[in-house]
Amino acid sequence: MSSGGHEEGIVEGCGHDNLTCTSSPHAAEASYKQSTHRPTATKRKRDRDDTKILYPAPLVLPRDELALDPRYPPQSVRAWQREKDRNVVTPPRNVIYVAAVDEDAEIVSSWTHPNLSRQQKQPSRNKTFTLSSFPPAIEDIISYLSAFYHPLPVNSCPIPLTFTSWEDTPDPRKAKPGSRCQGKHTALPSGAIRTDASKTKIRARSPSPDGLFPIQLDLNDLIDIAIDILPSNAYALLLLVSHDLYEDDEDIFACGRAYGGSRAAVISTARYNPALDDKQSVDRIHAWPASHCTDYISKTTCKNESTDPNCKTLLPKSHPLHLALSCHLDRIPSLSLVWLIRAALTSAHELGHCFGLDHCVYYACCMQGSASLAEDIRQPPYLCPVCEEKVLLATGADKEGRMRRLVDVAGKWGWGGLEGWCRRILEAEERGNSEGGREG
Repeated sequence: MSSGGHEEGIVEGCGHDNLTCTSSPHAAEASYKQSTHRPTATKRKRDRDDTKILYPAPLVLPRDELALDPRYPPQSVRAWQREKDRNVVTPPRNVIYVAAVDEDAEIVSSWTHPNLSRQQKQPSRNKTFTLSSFPPAIEDIISYLSAFYHPLPVNSCPIPLTFTSWEDTPDPRKAKPGSRCQGKHTALPSGAIRTDASKTKIRARSPSPDGLFPIQLDLNDLIDIAIDILPSNAYALLLLVSHDLYEDDEDIFACGRAYGGSRAAVISTARYNPALDDKQSVDRIHAWPASHCTDYISKTTCKNESTDPNCKTLLPKSHPLHLALSCHLDRIPSLSLVWLIRAALTSAHELGHCFGLDHCVYYACCMQGSASLAEDIRQPPYLCPVCEEKVLLATGADKEGRMRRLVDVAGKWGWGGLEGWCRRILEAEERGNSEGGREG
């Protein structure tokens, strides 16, 4: 794993072993009802039965995306296939590119450093030995996306990009009364991204509304650059940046955005830094797969999981989620790996929109919408059966081949949760194929 280095802080995991596959009691209060998914004709009956058993429903905790918008319309496989604006993978246009930006100017590089000067007034929920960690490397993101969107090639963008300062930028402190430089968040200083052929100004504001970063970059300008540098053989391009972002004046921050029709996406790794977890109310101990812990859900919803009829299904120890949790606790990820996992999941999610996938409302899924960083880390890295079928149809992959590549990547990284989940799903697939063959 290229974002490694010396072994740093180890995150303590959740020791709870009672897990549930149903939505939380809050789901009923929020009027969320799990959508019924009709499998396509290619699905066997056994697949439909296994889906109900193996794949958990969305958690729908207070202030989650589906709690705020419980009637978000589902996108079935048939609806996805009929989407007129969906981009189809073709032999001349089948490469996923990932672009990262070199930071040339020292001042632009300093904008990525969060403000960690203020001490926590209360003890940390996320117990660590140290908060030293390394940011995600583009090579690791490419490795993960190569497995997630197997068999499509995933390459580094051949066009070099460099962050630099924008020359002749006026000092906002010298702005005259009534000038456009004034305001709660100044529109300056500005940076730029330079290629071999051009230099494009990136709007910025200072500081971030919550004070965590000295400068935020305008996500819309970065999306425009991603669209402009899209290679001719690209199916989609992901631009990876380490700066904090905003999309409009009302935003506190933005972690990513995809313009699916334009086949371009941008994500920022800034907010996924584990050193910011306490300041952002992120409970790292109950990240997936421990997010389905019944004690945690009871505490979050103020309801007893063991007695509430809306969340009554405890999972057997043979369930994939239990194996994922067991493997996760056996190999607690380093903080660098935690940071990498978060960036990899958002990268896969945003590129999913380029494949025409809408936010998922069927199951707990990598393609779920998210209303907060706290919700981000509770969501799983896998695709639910509905979204997985869309990706398999889009890429031409087979489920087993794709899963085995995810197992390989997870094993190399030491990502026990994903490796355990995928291995148990593969076992269920092999068992189903064997029994299906005997039935035939």
